[in-house]
Amino acid sequence: MEMIIAVYVQTGIALIVGGLAIWLYKKQKSDFKKDAAKSILLEIQSGEQVITKIRDAVRNKNLDIDVSVLQSESWSKNKHLFVRDFDKDEWESVSDFYNKAALLDDAIRFSKAAFANDVEQIRTNKQRIFADYASDLVKDFKEGDNADNAQKLYDLKTKAFDTVYMDKQDDFAYKPMKYVNDAKMYLEDFPKMTTSSIGTKLKKISGLSK
Repeated sequence: MEMIIAVYVQTGIALIVGGLAIWLYKKQKSDFKKDAAKSILLEIQSGEQVITKIRDAVRNKNLDIDVSVLQSESWSKNKHLFVRDFDKDEWESVSDFYNKAALLDDAIRFSKAAFANDVEQIRTNKQRIFADYASDLVKDFKEGDNADNAQKLYDLKTKAFDTVYMDKQDDFAYKPMKYVNDAKMYLEDFPKMTTSSIGTKLKKISGLSK
């Protein structure tokens, strides 16, 4: 009899432990999904705010802005959690958002790199001209010539060049319109999600709304 009771007790303990393990697993999975939904929602909300700034920059035909649509990217590694929550159209909309956001960030990064190269080239050109002026002055400099006069002449020439050259940079500087045009194309039909069924579902899953 005692042996039978012991078997029942052990079986009961095993069932309790097993049930607790299953409960903990499901809770951890639920919490993980909730955190993932919250991360995706926050990324989308932040991205949509940044996109407003990018639209303004594109209208001004200048992508030299210090912004990023995606500070982080939680969709690709967590999207499998939401297979049963989103229908085909919603799933594609979220994927489209992240794909276009990445392309926009690339366009901004490449545009800034082109701008930085342009600035570096301007600096190189100025230093080359200034070096040529100095070389010409030293080449023509003779014993007994006044060094102060040479310095004054150098200052006058370099300041005059700098004024003329820099004043025309806005007119003649290279502007990488390819990236502006690319960004304009990516912004077309950009999915708006925080106020859609997708945003509603993400808020519900994350516990931010009932």
